[in-house]
Amino acid sequence: HGGQTDDGEHYFAMELVHGVPLVQYAREHSLPRPARLKLLRDICHAINYAHQRGVIHRDLKPSNIFVDGEGQPKILDFGLARITDPDSGLATTLHDIGRVMGTLPYMSPEEARGNPDEIDVRSDVYSLGVILYELLTDQLPYLVRRAALPQAVRVICEEPPKRPSALDRTLRGDLETITLKALEKEASRRYQSASALADDIDRY
Repeated sequence: HGGQTDDGEHYFAMELVHGVPLVQYAREHSLPRPARLKLLRDICHAINYAHQRGVIHRDLKPSNIFVDGEGQPKILDFGLARITDPDSGLATTLHDIGRVMGTLPYMSPEEARGNPDEIDVRSDVYSLGVILYELLTDQLPYLVRRAALPQAVRVICEEPPKRPSALDRTLRGDLETITLKALEKEASRRYQSASALADDIDRY
């Protein structure tokens, strides 16, 4: 919660989270696939909660998701969040058109293009898809960490991700289909909400 002190100073208080980043937690605990999927499903529900309240995270990545001592994920760092007003259709952001904000390996094509008008809840769904891919394969769908920015943007916007089953044959079928749907280049072809992604994970 936030407020103002008696002497006029503004403050914002948040929960202190003790834990480790998501992928590190999964590796250190040698989590089996069902446990990894449950974590991702819980993260989807938390992000959907934010979306229903008009908040798009815009920088979802494992280092912004801590898992606490009870095995519960906590989503951190809404510093790039975009606040939408569902009644007026307006949105506010602190960043300029043409600036690429976020973390490249987890960034949706529309975010990589640098146009904030294209960004909506489905941009977070894409980032969830990257996280799901990493939890299932221990790899990222694109190798863009060391690429020059124009090359990285081209890869994210144009190149298809390596199929998960090419890395692990046991992922062939529904899990691969779910992951690749979350990673569709066109937002209209992705899951239209984080809860829809969670629903398919539950069905699996």
